[in-house]
Amino acid sequence: MTRASGTLVVLMLAAQTAGAQPSADTVSRLDLIALHAERIGRANGEAIWPGFRPDTIPLAFVLPTHGTALFNWRGTLPEGFAPLANPRNAAWRDQQALGAASTGASLGGRAVAQVVVSSLDPASLLPVAIHEAFHVFQAASVKPGRRFGRGENSFYVSSYPVFEVENEMMFMREGELLAQALRAPTLEEKRELARQFVAIRRARHLRLDDPYALFDRASEMNEGLAQYAQVRALELMANDAQVPAEWRPLALKQLSEEGARLGNLTRNVTQSFRLRYYSTGPAQARLLDALAGQAGWKRQMMDRNETLQDALARVSGLDALETRAFIRAAAASDTARAGAASRAAIASLRALRAAQVDSALAAPGILLELSARNLPSEDFGSCGFDPQNLLQVTVTKQLHTRWWRPCAGPSLVAELNVPAVHDRTDGTIRAVIGAEADVKITVGGKSVTLADGENLDAAADVRIEAPRASIQSARANISRIGMILRITPVP
Repeated sequence: MTRASGTLVVLMLAAQTAGAQPSADTVSRLDLIALHAERIGRANGEAIWPGFRPDTIPLAFVLPTHGTALFNWRGTLPEGFAPLANPRNAAWRDQQALGAASTGASLGGRAVAQVVVSSLDPASLLPVAIHEAFHVFQAASVKPGRRFGRGENSFYVSSYPVFEVENEMMFMREGELLAQALRAPTLEEKRELARQFVAIRRARHLRLDDPYALFDRASEMNEGLAQYAQVRALELMANDAQVPAEWRPLALKQLSEEGARLGNLTRNVTQSFRLRYYSTGPAQARLLDALAGQAGWKRQMMDRNETLQDALARVSGLDALETRAFIRAAAASDTARAGAASRAAIASLRALRAAQVDSALAAPGILLELSARNLPSEDFGSCGFDPQNLLQVTVTKQLHTRWWRPCAGPSLVAELNVPAVHDRTDGTIRAVIGAEADVKITVGGKSVTLADGENLDAAADVRIEAPRASIQSARANISRIGMILRITPVP
């Protein structure tokens, strides 16, 4: 979402050359956000989750076209970082990171909470810092055989049944029930709606392939719980007298938006469906807070090795009831309305994704086409991608909207920081990689220029470089037709 502070950071950064240190105002703002994140984490980390101490975790703010500002680092700075003169305990590294994402990361062998800066809105940056610190905590808490901290298999993002009406219909109902439960005025009403949620979730999982049902539960335990920490941070910001007064309305606005997304779970077709778990996970945790208090259920859930929905079933009393009948009743509720809404949402999704592909590939510049037709696999693999920005277009076609590393052993190594379309049916990748003047082709280390209609067969050591894309192939056929550059790796 665009805010005034987001415009501010764009203007401030645009005035600087790539790789230069950020302005003093930007650093001062980030320092203040880091200071309050550390203070809130020190005072409330344990209340958010047992053992969680975000104030002990270094915080890295990444300005993708410029570098990284590092706060709360103790000891010798990691390679490439130098102290900043003014802020307390802060350092800077000049290094572009166009593919960076907000995540738990590693610097100098130490875990850090990494936050990408696209806006200086403190109600975005501070809670996201807590979110990513929670991921660091999760990773440090992993134990053999335990669910907590293990994460999910993100590759299921590319094949999850988002075009299947029945599954979408029931998923929509789950979001509505959670939203109703959080708004319910009495504990008994919350408890009843929690039972209905778990019942319909179990009914949906009975008809869903096991890997996808596991993906649901694991995603809520991973991103859902980290988002719960983020929501708790927003609540703390909104009620903290030490937080600057102008930050508190921004935090309240973010909290309001959290609730709105939950009731609109499957109708948001503009973003990755994976964001659903950022709503259902914290909703279940907040419902458990209401039904069982904020302290006890968390340790019990981890000790029992439960998922969030397991804990909610136990706390709400569903598992003490005759659950089969309850599940049947919940699954049958209001199917006509939900089915119509789901069909409409899926139709909108298909149309939007097709339009997004057309728009991405119609951009001006060189259109790169990679083909795997000569490779034994007849398709490319993935050596790195951002699941948050991987969108299904059809059952066999995906759109990577920002960062992707397609690969096929020595036949292809690539990094694309532009929208890229992957079609598994014909083993192709298409992406507009930049203006013709910015695209450099080398074969065997020597620069090559291809005119319209020219081709090179079985060229060795092929490299293509553009400002936001790089491609390497040990051996490939190369051809140029108009603004289309085709690369076909050969074994």
